[in-house]
Amino acid sequence: MPIEASLHETEHGELNIFHVFDTLEVYDGSLALAIDHVINHIKVLVSTVYLPEDKNLLQAYQRHPLLRKGSSEGRSPERILLADCIRLLDGLVEIGRLAAYPETSDQARRELEDLKASVPFLDYRYENDPFPSDRDRE
Repeated sequence: MPIEASLHETEHGELNIFHVFDTLEVYDGSLALAIDHVINHIKVLVSTVYLPEDKNLLQAYQRHPLLRKGSSEGRSPERILLADCIRLLDGLVEIGRLAAYPETSDQARRELEDLKASVPFLDYRYENDPFPSDRDRE
């Protein structure tokens, strides 16, 4: 998986930012959306444990009923997101198995809808993200 580093000037001096990326090729839209959903959740999880809160992260939290301000949830945001990621990966495996065959592709779409109902899409984006939001495709 490629990792690129770039230097950015901040008020505290130069800062290395590492971009970790890869391209996954699949032949089914339901599977592609499931992959997008889990990767977006991983971005939120990494930002939660690594970065200070910013408006984009807080906005993503507001899309999740257990992470919203005022939620009575006792688990930490990290634990909530980790449990979501496990559920999303489990769903991704099931969707991948179903999407592999034309006769079960409708079932894969239903599994994706169930997955989206149980784990909200957070649509987390970094500041100045050049890519369009995936919210409309979800």
